[in-house]
Amino acid sequence: MADLNVQGDVVEKYLLDINMPRDESVPLEVFIAFPESLRSEEARNTIRKQWLYGNNKQIAYMDLMFQNEMACLFRPTGLRIDYVNMVISVLTPSSLEIVIPNQLLNSLGNTTEERVANLNDYLYVKFHKRADRSLVVLIADVVVPLRGSISEPIAKELLEKSTFSPLELLLIGLGYKPTQEVKRLFIPRLLTWFKGFDGKPLHVCQFTLPESGKTTFGLRSETLFNWRYLAEPPTLARLVLDARSGILGEVFLRNGIIFDEFDKWTLDNPDRRYTFDSILTGMEQGKWERGVSAMGVRTPDVVRLIPIMFFGNLGDFEKLYGMTQYNSRAFFNTIYTSRLTQDVRPLCDRLAVVDACFTKISIMDYVTGKVLPDGVIRGIISILQKNVKPCDVSKLSGRIKRHADNLYAVMSTFMKVDQEFCDKLAGGYLNLDDYIKEGGGQTTIPEKG
Repeated sequence: MADLNVQGDVVEKYLLDINMPRDESVPLEVFIAFPESLRSEEARNTIRKQWLYGNNKQIAYMDLMFQNEMACLFRPTGLRIDYVNMVISVLTPSSLEIVIPNQLLNSLGNTTEERVANLNDYLYVKFHKRADRSLVVLIADVVVPLRGSISEPIAKELLEKSTFSPLELLLIGLGYKPTQEVKRLFIPRLLTWFKGFDGKPLHVCQFTLPESGKTTFGLRSETLFNWRYLAEPPTLARLVLDARSGILGEVFLRNGIIFDEFDKWTLDNPDRRYTFDSILTGMEQGKWERGVSAMGVRTPDVVRLIPIMFFGNLGDFEKLYGMTQYNSRAFFNTIYTSRLTQDVRPLCDRLAVVDACFTKISIMDYVTGKVLPDGVIRGIISILQKNVKPCDVSKLSGRIKRHADNLYAVMSTFMKVDQEFCDKLAGGYLNLDDYIKEGGGQTTIPEKG
């Protein structure tokens, strides 16, 4: 393993210092997405004000009473396209509906697909109020898509010249010391940022003790890759389609979903059972359905294969640990079939990895206060993804063999692995905790090949 000190390594010159005074009402991940704000208090104050207008209803509404023009920064909660009246509008988390004039569409992309993607991701919008009979309409004057850039040249330089492995570079980029404990936590998580060689996402479930950085990983995934972090069980309206408003749900707006607090889920009403069934279908076939509503609204007949990450606290896993032969999949099926009163084997089969971390790893002990720009992290993932090649190495069978082969193809791009390691990880027999030895924190987690 490389020296954990980045001093003198090529990665050092690209790190951003995130130790600065800031308002907690704006997520740190937002400031990281705008590197200038990490250096300038004036830039931070500007972003703070724009973020509050886009995300805080009370502040936005009160200032709208006295201002005719405002600027906001947000990620839309919905995109409304009215082809009859030729009106396109975006909905902000602060409950504003801002009309996007048709003449601004060309600045949002060269194709319809690109424009829709940009309008579903982070936006900077400057708008004004206009009285329309008895209504007040908000009209956009400037719309700047903030869809993340991909800095492949810098990423290529780091991958070629750094003494750190690709896995370590990603952990350093996320703001952590690349120790074996941090690797143990993040290897399952990082898998969801990749696609297998068959083009399908890798779904992962991870259970840990508290303070393992699950929420931070979820929020960083939002700004990096336009994911959605959900800390509560979703409804069909939130996840797939709100039939009353006609607004598409998260699976059509985002490129990945993280469900936290999975250990608190229940299926005690029809909506939650329908949502659970929809998640199963969506994970495997990419078809997200909720039936035809009373208003005749249907979900789009398009395939949306997006990665799903489940996070939860260990809970009952600790009761089984040491009492029987270790197998995380068997533990998962036993615990959650009982808890949800429904056979969860179909869900378990769709998961490439079911990971249970029994070691107490407080992530705050490994924070460095420095991160790589988002574009560089995207660049590293982009380059590694291109190196994911088809393979047929697993000795398993069925769907688990597909998972194991994809794990081998993906993990080989950022660490040294063999067929047995991936087969055990996919099959649930590999306890990553065993790779952390007592005392020095050294492990035999494979390094760069």
